[in-house]
Amino acid sequence: MDSTEDSPVSPKGPPSQPPPSLPPPLPERPPKKHGSVTSPKSPEDYKADNEMIELDEETSQQMTTSYSEISFKSGMSPETEVSLSLTMDSIPSADHILQRPISLAYDTNNIGKPLLPLNSEGTVHVEGNMTHFVTEDLEYKIKISSPVSKFSGNSKSGTPSYTQKGLLMTSVSSLDPNILNDLEFEAQKIATSVDTLTENLCGILHSISSITADNVDIYKDAVSKMSDAMDANIKSMYTVMAKTEELSHSMKSVQHLASRIKEMRRLIDLFESL
Repeated sequence: MDSTEDSPVSPKGPPSQPPPSLPPPLPERPPKKHGSVTSPKSPEDYKADNEMIELDEETSQQMTTSYSEISFKSGMSPETEVSLSLTMDSIPSADHILQRPISLAYDTNNIGKPLLPLNSEGTVHVEGNMTHFVTEDLEYKIKISSPVSKFSGNSKSGTPSYTQKGLLMTSVSSLDPNILNDLEFEAQKIATSVDTLTENLCGILHSISSITADNVDIYKDAVSKMSDAMDANIKSMYTVMAKTEELSHSMKSVQHLASRIKEMRRLIDLFESL
């Protein structure tokens, strides 16, 4: 048997391309301990923790800046792309560039004139054909032009450090223990006053309801008495009407007697005329 068949295949050679470079690893965050009582740290430990937190925040800010630049480049609108393509089309060719003059005519009358837009933003100094411009508040303008990071203000104000947490714990532990007793006493006073107010309000509501019931009873009695009086008046009116009808019936005989009396007077007048 051949020995070459049993032997492993040897590599052909070293790779021609270098291995890809990886970014440096991020600093490891300090582990969080849940539910455990931490012992007091020394100032050196606090300083080391603060340095680690600041380094982590600087790294995250750099990554945020790079992400904002990428999003700015990738978020270009179609109008911007069209304008860029038109600008690239308007670039002259090499032959046209060679036909340009070597030097340009310079107007010397404008040397002594102030540059108003630049004067409002800084100091302008002209020396011959060169103009020097010195801006004011350069640091403030750099801050304005820089991308806004996730943390506003100082890094220590954005993320509380272990020193601040330690100071907060010491301030909490240095509070007066009688504050809870005072709070409990004040809460009991407030509860008592609320109970008294509720009882007084219930008494006032009961008195108002009793007055309302008395008013309803008085109104009911008045209505019943008025209805009784109206019934009595109606009955009396019906009685008067009945008596009037009886009187009219009895007056019929009186009319007959009046007619007979008239006839008798006529006869008496005839006898007297004879």
